[in-house]
Amino acid sequence: MLSLIIWYWHLMTLLVRLLRTHLAVVHEGTPDPGQPYIIADITLAQAFYARLSAGMADYYRFEVAPDTCMTLSMLVPVRHYQAGFRPVIALHGPGLSPDGFILPSTDEGMRAGTTLYQRTQRANPLLDGGQYLMTVHSDTDGVYCLCVGQREPQEYADAATKARVQALLES
Repeated sequence: MLSLIIWYWHLMTLLVRLLRTHLAVVHEGTPDPGQPYIIADITLAQAFYARLSAGMADYYRFEVAPDTCMTLSMLVPVRHYQAGFRPVIALHGPGLSPDGFILPSTDEGMRAGTTLYQRTQRANPLLDGGQYLMTVHSDTDGVYCLCVGQREPQEYADAATKARVQALLES
């Protein structure tokens, strides 16, 4: 029972940290590359929480000015990570190979020293500028948190968004 209480405390602590440093977005999925989720400002620190089904993909689109250094990171809740969920981020657009830029896998350990997230990918590509399409895909089911940007937002998340993130993480 004590370990469950400690786990829940860690979950809530990390949730509060993430919601304070990134604009939280609960993403219902965009499996159609012709209608991707539009990220209006890729430099703004944002955390996209989503559930991905095996063999499916989510698509995101954004535009950047030339010589934009983009910050990307993939976090996976530990229980999904331990179940084998390893989503992959691929970036397609100007200046990248025709196959796109696949973010390198990493095992940077737990996010913020907690037991909630395992960081599975991280990169800071320098982009030529223009319109880019980002794909998140996996062969297994799971929940992910795609983090982009570094600039802190004015507002982080309202109570309803925080509740939706918590429900997604607990599902």
